[in-house]
Amino acid sequence: MNPPVTGRGGAGSAPRPDAVPTVQLVVFRVGSEEYGLDILRIKEIINPLRITPVPRAPAFVEGVVELRGTIVPVVDLRKRFEVPAPAVGRRGKYVIVGIQGRVVGLVVDQVVETLRVPRPEVKSPPELFADALAAEFFEGVCYLKGRILFILNLDKILTSQERLRLGAFAGAAAKGGGSEP
Repeated sequence: MNPPVTGRGGAGSAPRPDAVPTVQLVVFRVGSEEYGLDILRIKEIINPLRITPVPRAPAFVEGVVELRGTIVPVVDLRKRFEVPAPAVGRRGKYVIVGIQGRVVGLVVDQVVETLRVPRPEVKSPPELFADALAAEFFEGVCYLKGRILFILNLDKILTSQERLRLGAFAGAAAKGGGSEP
């Protein structure tokens, strides 16, 4: 019988003291830009489903979808970031995430890859945004593989009032009402 392997990253071994902490990101495209999202915040990535529009929803809310018995509001990041929003193409996906206790679908144009980024490489976002709310959308920025990647702050994509409205829209749709909450 062979002795257990230790100190080489195997099961049960302690992390190396010189190991640099990393974050694993899912990189996706919205318009012509690429963004990253911590993979731990993603529940799943799916192909687009049929959306039921919700009357009087904010312009960036496409509507709701039914996902395995759950009514999920769908937010179009292209509209939220104010970039041209053509119809979702073949590469388009819904990134299903949890935002402060609510399940939300995010429309993206393409999921590109997953990356491991050393935490020290993630810098605070630049204070160049004219709109303070837009600046809050991002928790960091990094330069990786020859490109700048903005890392989303999911908890700031929607204001607390918008989160409440989304919950009400999803609840109304689940009850079959589909009207203004």
